[in-house]
Amino acid sequence: MFPTLAVTFYLLARLFGIIELWLVAHLRHRNFFTIFARWDAQWYQSIAKDGYGHQVITTTRIFSNEAFFPLYPYAMRAIHQLTRLDYINSGILISWLCGIWAVLMIFLVVEKLSNRKIALVTATLWSIYPISYVDSLAYSETLFTALIATGLYCTQKSWIKLAATCAFLAGLTRPTGLALAAAIILPICYHLITRPEYRRSFSRYFAILFSGAGWLTYVIFLAIKNDDPFSYLSVQRNFGNGLDGGRHFVIWIGDFLFSKNWYLGLLLIAASLALFYLLSRLFRETENVHILIFTTAVVIISFATSGYFGSKPRYLLPAFPLLIPIAQWLEKQKVKVRNSLYLLFAIVGLTYGAIAATGHGPP
Repeated sequence: MFPTLAVTFYLLARLFGIIELWLVAHLRHRNFFTIFARWDAQWYQSIAKDGYGHQVITTTRIFSNEAFFPLYPYAMRAIHQLTRLDYINSGILISWLCGIWAVLMIFLVVEKLSNRKIALVTATLWSIYPISYVDSLAYSETLFTALIATGLYCTQKSWIKLAATCAFLAGLTRPTGLALAAAIILPICYHLITRPEYRRSFSRYFAILFSGAGWLTYVIFLAIKNDDPFSYLSVQRNFGNGLDGGRHFVIWIGDFLFSKNWYLGLLLIAASLALFYLLSRLFRETENVHILIFTTAVVIISFATSGYFGSKPRYLLPAFPLLIPIAQWLEKQKVKVRNSLYLLFAIVGLTYGAIAATGHGPP
């Protein structure tokens, strides 16, 4: 019953999100249908249709579709060939189906950490997370989250080879798939050092080698394709992406603080502190080292990378364990208060999504 409810709430969130998106698009005089074929969806479509090599050249930079990892767009191509849907609609179909898969796996992961009620609330919160409107677009987020949640569930069940396979596929979907690889590899390395009996297990060596191989495979592919060992870094640099230890993020907040929009700087600081508070609460609530490593890695990557900062919340969409402390707090509230908060969160989340999706900037 509880898993069915989790899927039902997810589908209702997507349905009401689409309805609200249509209404906001009408009020803001936006074309509803073009919303689904903008931003990253265009890049994924170019890969699905023609493979890698598409570029947009400006006076200062060269933007290439090689910045986008291959699993999702080639899945779009496969669905297109099977169903004859166009590429964008094929991507949307994948997003919705993988969203169902993701919410089920989130439920199962959290259920093993806590109980069914907390698992249901966590899955529901993930469904109405403000940036979750990308779940309805031709974006890779639901596929990526489904692989992450499945990989974490496999670690809970000690299915090491399956967990490594999920990490491999996640690494072919988004570069942050390395966070799941780290969550698998680091505990294994620790046990290999401290527990000699682990050294006789082939599956653990397989997991160490295979978990990060998805990301590495794509990096090597670009190096060979472009005859440049640093091609991946060059491609990402042209998009403004790279590890800078959070320098650009601090500068970005500072720009707000010392402008007429100073309140936005304070809001960003408050949101960042809230995020780290949730991470600290997660460390108190669970001892599952795989989940703690993964979530910490995603948070660090989100803050330590440069790039378009409007997308920062989207990087955190797979970090669903951060919602567990909120779910636990909600379950302690009185029924009327709890239901009112659910409604408030849903309205805020879906409304934000509709406004953001009809804006001019990418999510």
